[in-house]
Amino acid sequence: MRDLSRALGYCRVSTQRQHTEGHGLERYIHRLKQYGLTEEQIHWDIESGASEKRKGYNRVLELVRSRQVDKIIVPCFDRFTRSALGWEVARQELQEFGVELIFLDGGSLDLETPEGLFTSRILAAMSAQVRDKNRYNATQGHRYFQEKRKIYQAIFGFVKDGDTVVPNTKQYRDTDKKHVDVARECVEIFIESGELSKSIRKLTEKYGLERVGKFKFEDFPRDVSSFRRWLENPQLCGMVCYYPFNSDKKLTLQSTHEGIISLGQHQQIIQILAIHPCGRRKYSTNPLVGLCKCAKCGSTMEKRSTKINGKTYEHLKCPGAYPKPRQLRKCDVRTYFRLEDAIDNTIQALKQKAESLADNMPVETTEVVPIEILELQQQILKLKRLNDPDFHSTIKIKEQKLEGLLKTSELDIVADASRTQVLRGIAASLGFWEVVTREELTAIFHELVEEVVCSVADRAQLFAARLKI
Repeated sequence: MRDLSRALGYCRVSTQRQHTEGHGLERYIHRLKQYGLTEEQIHWDIESGASEKRKGYNRVLELVRSRQVDKIIVPCFDRFTRSALGWEVARQELQEFGVELIFLDGGSLDLETPEGLFTSRILAAMSAQVRDKNRYNATQGHRYFQEKRKIYQAIFGFVKDGDTVVPNTKQYRDTDKKHVDVARECVEIFIESGELSKSIRKLTEKYGLERVGKFKFEDFPRDVSSFRRWLENPQLCGMVCYYPFNSDKKLTLQSTHEGIISLGQHQQIIQILAIHPCGRRKYSTNPLVGLCKCAKCGSTMEKRSTKINGKTYEHLKCPGAYPKPRQLRKCDVRTYFRLEDAIDNTIQALKQKAESLADNMPVETTEVVPIEILELQQQILKLKRLNDPDFHSTIKIKEQKLEGLLKTSELDIVADASRTQVLRGIAASLGFWEVVTREELTAIFHELVEEVVCSVADRAQLFAARLKI
């Protein structure tokens, strides 16, 4: 009978997918229990073996340092660590406190002998080499997909066709519509409502709460975050995005597949989502929500409403001057700014800009090329001058990155042009500002106004509106 009173078990898997789909963690824990360990004695992680921030791993080492452990049982060496440097640090502690490392696959490491130390270092090097090889293969795979502009997977509205996607023309559920038609309907409903949750409710009322099939491309997302990611995916308008969750590596390129919505519709979606993180664009009370800033401390002003004799008075206050309980006051501007005055001043700034645009049409604009684009163009030119075949793949990647930057820059120019058109239209509409609603003001302000700075001078309230154009 083994004495496991001073023993611990440790296991890990690298990804959540290995845990949920492969059930690798469950299998490791089951094997450790079969060895004789209890649930309380087993520590685990869902993280890379090269990470030093693993909670379960660090908890095991803490127990080693407190001299509560004599044995650590692991399924195999690479389940303990995949870092040669990390192993050296852990080995010193195991050696110092006399802890034995035992493998379920058979054998153990005697860290007191030269042979045991040599074996441990060989195992650590092999584990690190496997990790590096997997990482290299993944990187090469990503690079190959980018060079060929291949698409990893289809989203709702599309279906995979070899290395690309095509609109899904199969019947949707038991309706007379195709998947691609329902996808377009999802986009149209969101553009009309401007709200994610409202769009989902409307769609589920019509098509039901239960999803069709087990794959994502078979039905539209039912939760807000997934629906937002689907709407933001450039695959909808005939483009492909690589590294979508890495802002430093994110790359959007023109694809060869047929989009199901126009580039203008996709840009409209992005603009609506940019107005408010939750995808809402209508505010019933404060059209300047999130736009007004305190000139003294830079805090975003908060609205305060007071009702006196049936009349509502709306003001803006600096939260830095009115802190919550047990918080320090960081601003001395305790003035309550009148919201109506802030709105009127912002409208005046837009009126002046609109009249200027109307008087000087057409307006010649000088396009400013971003510094990142210029630097990338110079790098590509230098590499091409070397005329070295070894740099061909590097040039290809840089050209794709340049294309992505140019596409982003082009969309920004389109957005600026649309803002100019909005103001020109306003200038041509007599009496527009007298009949506009607060909901319409909200959409206009968030599209055209960068910020409104609120300040006080000689007891007078001042508002300085900075426009986006």
